[in-house]
Amino acid sequence: MAVAVQTAPGQAKKDQRIPGRGLFFGSLVAIVVNLVAPYSEWIVKSTLMTTNYFPLGLAFTFLVVVCFINPMLKVIRPAAGLSEADLAVIYMMLLAAVSVPTYGITGYVLSVSASAFYFANPENGWADFLHQQIPTWAVPKPGRKLDWFFEGLPPGESVPWEIWIVPLFWWGTLIVATLALSTSLIALFRSQWIDNERLSFPLVSVPSAMIEGSSRGRILPSFLDSKLFWSGFSVSFLKVAWEIPSYFYPQWPRFGRIRLRIKRGKIFPGISSTLTLPLLGLSYFVNTDVLLSVWAFNLLNIAEIALFNQIGFTIGATEIYSVNPPSLAWQGFGAFSALVFGGVWVAREHLARVWRKAWSGDPDIDDSHELMSYRTSVVTIVASIAFILLWLNAVGISFTVSLLLVYAVITLYLGLTRIVIEGGLVFVRGPLLPQAFAMHTIGPGSLGPDTMTGLALSYAWACDPIANFMPFGANAARIHTDHGLPRSSYVTAMALGLGISLVVSFLFSLKLAYTTGGYNFGDWIFGRGGQVPFDTIVAKIKAGQGVQPWYYIFFGIGIVATTLLTYLRHRLPWWRLHPLGFSIASVGQVQWTMFTLFVAWLAKRILIRTGGLMLYNRGKPFFIGLTLGHFAAAGLSFFIDIFWFTGHGHSHYF
Repeated sequence: MAVAVQTAPGQAKKDQRIPGRGLFFGSLVAIVVNLVAPYSEWIVKSTLMTTNYFPLGLAFTFLVVVCFINPMLKVIRPAAGLSEADLAVIYMMLLAAVSVPTYGITGYVLSVSASAFYFANPENGWADFLHQQIPTWAVPKPGRKLDWFFEGLPPGESVPWEIWIVPLFWWGTLIVATLALSTSLIALFRSQWIDNERLSFPLVSVPSAMIEGSSRGRILPSFLDSKLFWSGFSVSFLKVAWEIPSYFYPQWPRFGRIRLRIKRGKIFPGISSTLTLPLLGLSYFVNTDVLLSVWAFNLLNIAEIALFNQIGFTIGATEIYSVNPPSLAWQGFGAFSALVFGGVWVAREHLARVWRKAWSGDPDIDDSHELMSYRTSVVTIVASIAFILLWLNAVGISFTVSLLLVYAVITLYLGLTRIVIEGGLVFVRGPLLPQAFAMHTIGPGSLGPDTMTGLALSYAWACDPIANFMPFGANAARIHTDHGLPRSSYVTAMALGLGISLVVSFLFSLKLAYTTGGYNFGDWIFGRGGQVPFDTIVAKIKAGQGVQPWYYIFFGIGIVATTLLTYLRHRLPWWRLHPLGFSIASVGQVQWTMFTLFVAWLAKRILIRTGGLMLYNRGKPFFIGLTLGHFAAAGLSFFIDIFWFTGHGHSHYF
């Protein structure tokens, strides 16, 4: 089955049809992921399925498609097997799907909007400072039907969908505008990232190997033929599988984790990092300079914190979802800004061509091979930003603060995308919360109650980007390019995958919350996660803090340091430290992975020095197996949890 589409004159004949079978199976796996992820995390209490940039829900689902479903189709009828193009589309849709549930989009929208009235009490002061400014269309109507969301339905009652229709419609418009903005930015920079700068996209290496060896002429994919693959697969699979008997027999011996831990001292902040095999497998495909830079700058940040502790220096309170101490948070966000501006500067010639094509339709500029026409991309970006600004203004945020917030969000999204597609980091978030940047740039004490209330609600939109769509979408663009898929297949796959995921995830999450009681999930999102925005904003209103010059100073330090590192990297051939590492080395998730990144760097250095690129390439199957073995065993563990341990499952989160 295939859907015919119009193509540009220069396209190859093989690119003239969207893989319809891929869209069909991609739709099915999108539904499955958005049902399984909340059920695993909130009901079974098993492994987190979608909360990083190469999660279990992505890897295990695609492994099942490639190694079980596709071979079964071929055995039943050879012509029914999925082609490489079909598998590429399925993986693209999976990338879209895993960005939506739980910590992606759904969880915070539901929790923050539902918490505004439910958790209010005389002690926290939400009613006094915020409630009068909350638009009725932005939150479900308070009352017993809302209470049931956290407490569970009484006998005989059904889910009160009616109180959610209006708020979810308006939040949905903001989400769609943000996803359209992200997709258009990816389309705008695709050629620059892939063709001009030739970024490595490390997280695409494993799925590409799975796709490329799955032609219709074979029953099983070719990557399974490698003995090195099975060696790596066995190591990580057995490490997880060995622990499964301990679920039933607590006395069963366990391997435990390999940790690097140095205790906190009087001024020393301490080090706690873990070696994980699947992350080691993925990190093998990351540039050695990036690996070196992350752990080297992490040590530099530790020294910086020790110095500040020694002299008793601080610039203020730590922001939730941000780096601690705040000096490093602002320094990191300055580095983020410089990283993004540097990327725009390097792409200036490409962007000038984009603008000429979009504005005047310059016939000498060919955009027929792009994900979207340049004019469509530019118009969508402008329209999306305009709508987001209007939406934020409608929720109460002043125009100036809305501009700052949108700037911070776009910087965060572009920065994270660059870090994931060039640095291959699986666990990463921004160093500073976008709302904190918007507030403190002007000073929270000078902002009115409408703006502060709107900022509290905006946490539902952008606060904890540990599974943001844009890095997933950029990796999908690389898959699209590598497999020569028709232009329209990218937007079709992303729109279908995201659309299905949003509908399924919101409906199923609401159903689970009302059936079980969201507060009973014992999950951050439906407990403190929904309360933090309002507690934070009320505290800032009470403090009435003005502009803090130190924030600007450390923001500037981050910009200057990143600019200098970029200059040195381009001017000195022997310079190895990458500015990307400086921008995120202080982030907690990155610190947790530092030991693994160091081991990956050391292993690559030894292999390349010993046998050059030939030996490095020969070692790839082992590290692909090291990655997939863990996810295969973690998936097996999840199914065991469903049948025997629902409510107290076992996590194998890397």
